[in-house]
Amino acid sequence: MVTPPPPGYNNPTADKAGEAMTIGEAQRYWIALNMISNLTPKKFRILLDNFSSPRQIWEAPRAVLAQIPGFESSVATFCRHRTELDLERELSQIEQYGLRVLTLSDEDYPPSLLSLDDRPPVLYLQGDYRAKDQLALAIVGTRRASAYGRMIAAKLAKELGERGFTIVSGLALGIDSVAHRAALACGARTIGVLGSGFAQPYPRENTRLMKKIAQSGVVLSEFSISTLPDRWTFPRRNRIISGLTRGTIVVEAPERSGALITARLATEQGREVFAVPGPITSRTSRGAHRLIQKGAKLITSVDDILEEFGDLKRTLQPRTRPQATAQDISPLEEKVLNVLEYEPIHFNDVVERATLSTTDTAYALFSLTIKKLIAELEGKRYAKLP
Repeated sequence: MVTPPPPGYNNPTADKAGEAMTIGEAQRYWIALNMISNLTPKKFRILLDNFSSPRQIWEAPRAVLAQIPGFESSVATFCRHRTELDLERELSQIEQYGLRVLTLSDEDYPPSLLSLDDRPPVLYLQGDYRAKDQLALAIVGTRRASAYGRMIAAKLAKELGERGFTIVSGLALGIDSVAHRAALACGARTIGVLGSGFAQPYPRENTRLMKKIAQSGVVLSEFSISTLPDRWTFPRRNRIISGLTRGTIVVEAPERSGALITARLATEQGREVFAVPGPITSRTSRGAHRLIQKGAKLITSVDDILEEFGDLKRTLQPRTRPQATAQDISPLEEKVLNVLEYEPIHFNDVVERATLSTTDTAYALFSLTIKKLIAELEGKRYAKLP
């Protein structure tokens, strides 16, 4: 049985930079609840809607849990797991694998996932999720990729990465691996989403790739450390792949493919769906062709993708000269840069956020534009360049 932590408890672990991180009392309850196998994200949300904290959920009597609408049938299994799971082992493995844990209560939880009805309550991360990772696209497809599919996946990942997009995929063999590797090769950020716990990575052949991604990007999973890959874990993973991004690109996919599940989830989440056409005789292109028939945008180049993102098209062009570094900007410019985002912000909002005069703000914005750190867009709007 998991015992509540003593007041002030901190469990030190190490992140990839070697700095100490702590798992405090509140986080332990999030982690413990996430270990309960029948507590899906939707059921977790039901409980969060009825209790003020994960600790209250953990300590709730069975009779109280049984009265919560939508949770009645899960109470027996939930209570049994609550008394049997080994939290201390989980915490030890978090330290062993050098993981960072984010929960829905953390400020740096990925904002793009917050809009999901079934958003993951807990995320385990190797590496760092950054604000610029909100400018992300998923590239997915079959494990049995053709030479054509591999070439197209690599080309798209490279060109999108060079324009500032973070490339997201599922660490599978085939198209996923090609997209991750191409992003790494051009110095772009990439996010790998596991369909298992970190102690059971799948496929094992990509263990080295995982380590490379974590060094400059991030590998993440919503599953407790020892969760085995299974038929139910991959659809759960796929909603995170699509949810982290502005859109999903299906390069090659047969008619029954996990990539098509990701595309469907992207549509349900209000994200864009793109599909690469292939030979009409190719089985691995039938799924992509079906998506095009149903309304996915047919793409033949990166420009076809950028057309769907309006203002971002100008901020995501390949750079003709290097950006300025942090040492090259003044305190005034730094203050303005810190309030800007990768989404366009109106001049008046920049003035308000920076608490500066309009003259100082205009000067700083002009200077930052010249230094290729930001872009000026139509309607007196400004955005960071990734």
